[in-house]
Amino acid sequence: MIVKNLESESVSNTERIVEKLLLKRTKSDEKLLLEAKRALINYLTVLSKGAEKAEVKKLFVFFKVDKASLPLTCEDNISATRAATLNGFAAHYLDLDDTQADLRGHPSAVIMSALFAVTDTKDTMDNFLWSFVQGVELAGKFGKLLNPTLAWRGWHTTGVIGTIAAAAAIGVYKQFDKKELINILSFAATQSSGLEVQSGSDGKPFNAGMAARNAVEAFLFTKIGLEANRDPFGNNRGWFKTIQKIQIDSQNIVNNWLNPAEIEEPGLWFKTHPFCSAGMSSLDAAKELYKSGVRMKDCQKVIIHFPLGGDHALRYRNPQNGKEGKFSAEYIIWQVLSFGDVKDKYFELPKVPESFKLTNILFTRENDLKNDEIEARPTKIEVILKDNSIISKIIIFPQGSPKNRKSTNELQINLRQQVKSTSLIKNRLLSYVFKAINK
Repeated sequence: MIVKNLESESVSNTERIVEKLLLKRTKSDEKLLLEAKRALINYLTVLSKGAEKAEVKKLFVFFKVDKASLPLTCEDNISATRAATLNGFAAHYLDLDDTQADLRGHPSAVIMSALFAVTDTKDTMDNFLWSFVQGVELAGKFGKLLNPTLAWRGWHTTGVIGTIAAAAAIGVYKQFDKKELINILSFAATQSSGLEVQSGSDGKPFNAGMAARNAVEAFLFTKIGLEANRDPFGNNRGWFKTIQKIQIDSQNIVNNWLNPAEIEEPGLWFKTHPFCSAGMSSLDAAKELYKSGVRMKDCQKVIIHFPLGGDHALRYRNPQNGKEGKFSAEYIIWQVLSFGDVKDKYFELPKVPESFKLTNILFTRENDLKNDEIEARPTKIEVILKDNSIISKIIIFPQGSPKNRKSTNELQINLRQQVKSTSLIKNRLLSYVFKAINK
């Protein structure tokens, strides 16, 4: 969308956005809090799982933090910025955290990590959840304007848009006035960054931690009275113009604010395995093929069909290690057709198995599918067997996507099972969270 906002208008782009962030919660918004609760349950589960990993533990040591205190808050013996960094890095480390289609990124790992980092005893769970809803709303609205071009140009939207969304959420959470909200957004916008090329390395979860940290930094700068530019989203030299050379009509952003809400439509995706959400349909389609009797050893050729750009995030056709394998449809499908499902430990291997390398030559990709729905992830796997017979399966809405969603009960069970096996989440905070999510 390229629509010029008239310079003569008295209300700036940034002011229009802030006015929507200042909206008070109504009874009709209670359903949105339920979606935010689901995201919180999932966030705590993946945060705890991520905190078990050696790379995350290095940050515990570096920041001199007791590993039993996640998620970190400003009441812990650590700065709020470091708390946000560690929360975000741990939450996104496994790539198991939620995603949102308009954002084309991971909202909770950034927004909730930042919110927890600034949480104190005066804050309430309802305000926490409402602030998250508003942060996701901004993230989705900005993503809808900028994507897929932003992602295709190599920006990691979790870091770029996530920084601003998390700052917006903090401003709502801390009940900032209009001037303060503009200020926190401006400080956040000037820090927003993150490269998609980091996928398959520790740089990707760093982007999430960095975004959460920068949002908290914007909060702290605003809190002490520093002032940034009053219209960071203006059409002269503002953020949209700088990052993607577009001019915006902010009225188009706010016209349907929370109607429907981005947390509802397209909604949040919740994963079952630690790899890129773009590979979820590949997983389900491969499982269907395996149930039909297809085995990797019987394949002559495997053709993976995507929409145009549908495999952009799956950038590794020939991954060399497990981290790169998180972004490889070939690696995911090979596991399923070999073992019946993916093995999470295979995404941590320093080198992919030789058996994968030997069969990877059988895989090809085609970008010939149609996709008319933002919530969809169409993927078709076409297999030519050694007897020259052909079998194929297509998945449009994989398990965990908004139109094939996990139940709240399933999310709660996952969290309880994880908490039983680890002490990484504070008992006092967990008790408070469970009380809130079970109301």
